[in-house]
Amino acid sequence: MLPTEDILEVFSGKDQQEKALISSNYSDIALKATLNFISQILLEEDTKDTLFHEESVVRAMEKPFYDILSKNYPHTVDESDDPEGTQAYPHSIVHNFSYQSGSDNLVTRQASEFDKGVKEGKKFLPSIDKLIVNFKANKLSVASTCEQGDDLDRVDFHGEDEKDENFVRKQLRHKNKSNIDDLDHLEGRNRKVCASCSEETASRNTLFDKVLLKHDNYMKELSNIREAVQREASKFSENNQEEVDDIKKLLIQCSHAVYANDHQMAEDLIKLIRNQSSLDGDWTQRMAFAFADALEARLTGTGSEVWRQLLAKRISTIEFLKICQLIITVCPFPRTTMYYANQTILNMAKKTGVLHIVDLGIGFGFQWPSVIQALSDQNMKGIKLRITGVDFPRPGFRPAELVEEAGRRLEDYARSFNVPFEYNGMASKNWETISLDDLKIRKGEVLIVNCFWRLREIGDEVVSLNSPRDQVLKLIYKMKPHIFFEGVLSIQTFSPFFVTRFRQCLNLYSALFELLDILIPRGNKQRQIMERDFLARDILNVSACEGSDWTMKPETYKQWHQRNLRAGLEPVPLDPAIVKECRKILTEAYNNKIFFIEEDGNWLLQGWNGKAFDALSTWKPKLAQAS
Repeated sequence: MLPTEDILEVFSGKDQQEKALISSNYSDIALKATLNFISQILLEEDTKDTLFHEESVVRAMEKPFYDILSKNYPHTVDESDDPEGTQAYPHSIVHNFSYQSGSDNLVTRQASEFDKGVKEGKKFLPSIDKLIVNFKANKLSVASTCEQGDDLDRVDFHGEDEKDENFVRKQLRHKNKSNIDDLDHLEGRNRKVCASCSEETASRNTLFDKVLLKHDNYMKELSNIREAVQREASKFSENNQEEVDDIKKLLIQCSHAVYANDHQMAEDLIKLIRNQSSLDGDWTQRMAFAFADALEARLTGTGSEVWRQLLAKRISTIEFLKICQLIITVCPFPRTTMYYANQTILNMAKKTGVLHIVDLGIGFGFQWPSVIQALSDQNMKGIKLRITGVDFPRPGFRPAELVEEAGRRLEDYARSFNVPFEYNGMASKNWETISLDDLKIRKGEVLIVNCFWRLREIGDEVVSLNSPRDQVLKLIYKMKPHIFFEGVLSIQTFSPFFVTRFRQCLNLYSALFELLDILIPRGNKQRQIMERDFLARDILNVSACEGSDWTMKPETYKQWHQRNLRAGLEPVPLDPAIVKECRKILTEAYNNKIFFIEEDGNWLLQGWNGKAFDALSTWKPKLAQAS
């Protein structure tokens, strides 16, 4: 779940691999020195002293290089002016925070303000944490994360005592690694310069409240968007079906040429397709543009490289929030899905004193402010909310940035509504390796597991015979939740054979481009971002990537149903009252001639033009097996 950022310089590899080995004693010294430095920044009233201290560190780092070049350093450094010394220490990329709100707050407001001060202080630290001096080899090496096999970056917003962890950063660079393998490092350097920007975009404002809290003003916004679409429709003629068929035929012919490795034919067809495509044209032109890029990437063998570059792109929180606002306004799927899940959760919350939600794929955490708002109601006063947010790590030096940001925002909402709150976040590449201890499940609490539209990003049997998807579902079973909400994008499984897969991909995404054209004006900025950074990205992944890089592998809801049964889960019947309200939302706010809601067993299906795209179901562990 972004806009393009420039790829910075690539560190050249050395012939011999360098390993940065740092003892735990060294890490302790580094931690103390860093804390001392931060404390000086926070407590020193004389800003000149702190600025001079930072300057002296930089000078001390530069001077040895002047000595090597046999040049005089332009400024001398007085050692007596640097009481802390000039030794630079790396800091761990694993962040631990402690936040609680409500009547049982274990962290005082003063401590919270101190945490903010620490974050501000870190901005002034010399940006040399990625360089570790190996005195034995007398060379600089680029460092990465700690223990082999540990892919968890945890963020804890709670008041419990945790064991101190010392992490050793290892060398990342190898001699023959391609530039694209260094995307994590490149993205990290690119983002490090403006790390404070994420703090600003994460802070709550009027737009957050307008989109995330319970409001009924979306009807007016929907009316304005519909009027804009109608005005636009009067200016442009509708797509001729024959023209749509022609561009699809060209794309399919080009896919055959690419598969046959006929470069001349494929290049000619791509040029022809580009002449009939545009980023700001009608939906067929926009769709053709995205598929032409994907075909060209596969033809040139750069599909995986471009895909990984796209993964390193970022979208600001505010921009993503605006996209959510637009989608919720024009399309019923997110609104009805969230309503069903949140209303069910609130009904269960009345029976407990502690509600624990494990959100697999928490993203920006936009689902939960409305739940926090509802828990502040007089009938639910005193219920403590615990949220465990899990997501994939982001490229760069802050892999847990997304879950950190979500936790801070949710803690802010909980404090404003006076709801007791605890947050535990983690970023993991492999969700199937998460343990029950990581999730910190406690006895006596009502446990909810929530996962919407993210299971398709987990590997299947092609990645491993022991399917990661099945392992994640078995992990959910082991949690023994009171209820598990599963939302999936119900799409036919893509064929492993390229030509067939390309045709399936074309049919799916042409329908999505057409849907956006019906619902949203062409000049809308958020629509352009969705098409460019989401739909086009997925098209590239399906059409131009193979092996482990081909990650977009959706399945139908019936296939997920069978996976759930094999994992030891059993379906929970849909709540008729909540389903009725979902139908009411669709009828009153959206075009029910286009969209539909229907039931199939314990699945709530949503789609448009007779095709179900979204499926929601509820599950629980089988009693016999759970016991």
